[in-house]
Amino acid sequence: MGTASEAVALGYRARKDGDLPAAREHYTEGARLFREQNHLLACAHAMRHIADIHQQEGNSAEAKPLYEEALEIYRSNLDTKLLDLANTVRPYALLNEQQGHLEAASKLWEEARILYGSLRIDAGVSECEAHIARLKRS
Repeated sequence: MGTASEAVALGYRARKDGDLPAAREHYTEGARLFREQNHLLACAHAMRHIADIHQQEGNSAEAKPLYEEALEIYRSNLDTKLLDLANTVRPYALLNEQQGHLEAASKLWEEARILYGSLRIDAGVSECEAHIARLKRS
């Protein structure tokens, strides 16, 4: 058994190679080890990747609680990097939008827009604004 960081690195490589089941397995092992070590921010980061993989595979029901727990960890920790928070709010907004939870999605897109704006990530801001505009027309 390797370290949590090694498991996450293997997950990253497997996902890049298109092997989503292996990526999910490695990220899950990394998250478990990080949680055992009480490295909650690293655990949240791994959980977000697991959720992203579930989302990519069309398993929204599996993704949702992972996004929610990752967001809870990020929002409760003063050491959270804004980019990590933004990169978790964004797919959770997308998931809510896809599931028809438009009010929740709109609030999440607004939050992501503010976060990406504060980081001066124009592509993120533009994506959020496009979703916000589309939701206002709905």
